[in-house]
Amino acid sequence: MFTGIDDVDWASMNHAYGDASDVPELLRGLASADPDEREAALDGMHGAVHHQGDVYDSTVACIPFLFELVATAGLPGRGGIVDLLRSIDGDGRDVEEMDFGCDDEEEYDAWVRNLAGAESATRARGGLLLDLLDDPDAGLRQELPGALVQLHDDPATVLAALCRRLATEQDARVLRATATALGELGVRNPEFARRVEEALTALALPATGRTEPGLRLAALVQLARCAPGRLPERTVKTAVDAMREAREAREDTETREGPEDAGDTADTAGAETASALGTPTMISYLRRLRASQRGTVRASWATDLLVELHYALDDRVAERFALLEDQLRSPDWGQRREAIDMGGLLLTGWRGPHEESVRLLGEQLREADPRIVRWAAKELERLYAIGGPATGALAERVAAGPGTAPQARWNETSYGAALCALAAQGDARAVPGLVEVLRFGHVPEDLCGWIDRMDPDGVAALLPVLLRRLSAIDPRERPGRTRFLLEAVAAAGPDEVVEPVLRLLRVPGLRGAAVQALARLGATAREALPELRRLARDKDPGHRVDVAAALWAAGGEQDLVLSVLAEGLAGERWFQRYDALRTIARMGPGAAGLLPALRGLRRSPEKSGGWVAGALAVALWQVGRDPDESVPALLHAWSEHRDNRPEAAGAWARMGSAAAPAVPLLRRELASARRHDNTGGRGRNRYRCAEDERLLRHGRAVIATVGS
Repeated sequence: MFTGIDDVDWASMNHAYGDASDVPELLRGLASADPDEREAALDGMHGAVHHQGDVYDSTVACIPFLFELVATAGLPGRGGIVDLLRSIDGDGRDVEEMDFGCDDEEEYDAWVRNLAGAESATRARGGLLLDLLDDPDAGLRQELPGALVQLHDDPATVLAALCRRLATEQDARVLRATATALGELGVRNPEFARRVEEALTALALPATGRTEPGLRLAALVQLARCAPGRLPERTVKTAVDAMREAREAREDTETREGPEDAGDTADTAGAETASALGTPTMISYLRRLRASQRGTVRASWATDLLVELHYALDDRVAERFALLEDQLRSPDWGQRREAIDMGGLLLTGWRGPHEESVRLLGEQLREADPRIVRWAAKELERLYAIGGPATGALAERVAAGPGTAPQARWNETSYGAALCALAAQGDARAVPGLVEVLRFGHVPEDLCGWIDRMDPDGVAALLPVLLRRLSAIDPRERPGRTRFLLEAVAAAGPDEVVEPVLRLLRVPGLRGAAVQALARLGATAREALPELRRLARDKDPGHRVDVAAALWAAGGEQDLVLSVLAEGLAGERWFQRYDALRTIARMGPGAAGLLPALRGLRRSPEKSGGWVAGALAVALWQVGRDPDESVPALLHAWSEHRDNRPEAAGAWARMGSAAAPAVPLLRRELASARRHDNTGGRGRNRYRCAEDERLLRHGRAVIATVGS
């Protein structure tokens, strides 16, 4: 083993932390009989030789020795080395799309050579992995199918080998990995998609007998990836049945993972050989973190596979909502935890039959576990635009009370999260709780939006405590909290607010928030006109557009307002133009004097792109009311940026029959399964559900008016 390792001039090479003279020690550590030493060595390889995915000359030099280790019969932990090799290979990374972060051409050329060398060296040896498919080490066999699909240069040979392995393999985790690799092979090589589909269908829907539930679920996931148009009609039932079987299975190493049985993922490969206490490495930390997260989850692999099935189903919303509803009804804590997270993504990002899913999210608030309550309430807060079916459950949880007085982090408690979600819907039953929160000195960041959605009685009940808080403001108090309070009081709109806001207008750090509050108060703020006139003539451009908005709302001189807004339209920063356009749109025909400037801005594409295009198109319509001019601008804004679509649809809804040219575009939008700002992605992405619901409402109104 390690033939020629000492002949390599490691000291002349580099890794993330300097010269690579310590690399031979790391490589030898991977072959140690001590599991802790092996884990420390693998951690060192990831941390230095392949730091954050980087490839150095020392990384390339390691590849032959890493393959030699993988081929060493009986050596534990080889699955982790295979995972390392796959990462070093890069899986077809595109150098043109990567950010090198340096302008030195010689360094760049060396970097490109290293990346190319890593790919060449791993692909040249990929065939060696075929001979290991029947190795006694299940941890190694689990990593090999995916590695072969990535590294071997003959997909036909890999397909045949994996299908043969399916007939003899006994380990459930290896079988799931093999099914996953087959799906990936079909996606990468369309010419083999039909053969892959047949193999996966036989696993998901066996003609005779029953396969292990995890294998059925893994096969369904891959079918959804490589043959989405030919999924079996029983997809949802098959997945649901597999999940139920997984929940009811005997608790063994296949259904419950702990610190000593977390080796079924690449980031924890080799864990089966590490000591019970773990090592001071990132690998050990990630293993312990996973174990703590999954400690109460039965068959966590099934939960993971269902998440993958959701992503693979993509825009098939009927199936996805049906799966989500089954998950939310599950008696398994872990499945419901994942369902809450997936529910937040699905409900904010896709249009579909959401009512039952929202109701079931609300049902989670009746759980005894405060974590489940908190997680569900956090998602419902984002879903306020469609959250009606969960309102009853939210109100019940809020009525039960907090148990203690509001604390510094009150909104991170289960009660606080439920209160925020109920308030987000503008429900008056949240008002008593909000009064207590405000009385104890806390100001929710979104209080203004909550008040905007409340009926007058709810707002009136909040007013006394809001005014008390405003009158007691210390200008030296944290600016953020004061800004949130100013926004909320202005949304409530009482006459009594003007004097304390004027006091804060003279505090430099709070001037912007005070000006915006005055703009919301409108004619109520007439006594602020002298101060606003002075600020409008101030040469400091910081808040001048906001000042102009407040001056116009309070009934100030229109000529002065228009001159400030004209300067905003000519501003160098895009947000200056955007803010000015928003105010101009609110002024409507009163800003007709700025129409030439608006038209000039539209003739400057470099200054009217992105969000500015949307604000400009709406302003042109609101001010000029000329469909021949406005409709083309709105159509351009629609395609320029997705975020412009709700406002554009709103303008067309106000336009009446003149919006007819937009009907085909609106029909296509309303037929989409995705919400308008959903461009894909994974993780904890959340989309602007309320904006999309507004877009749908306006679009339907236009089609109802002029659709024929």
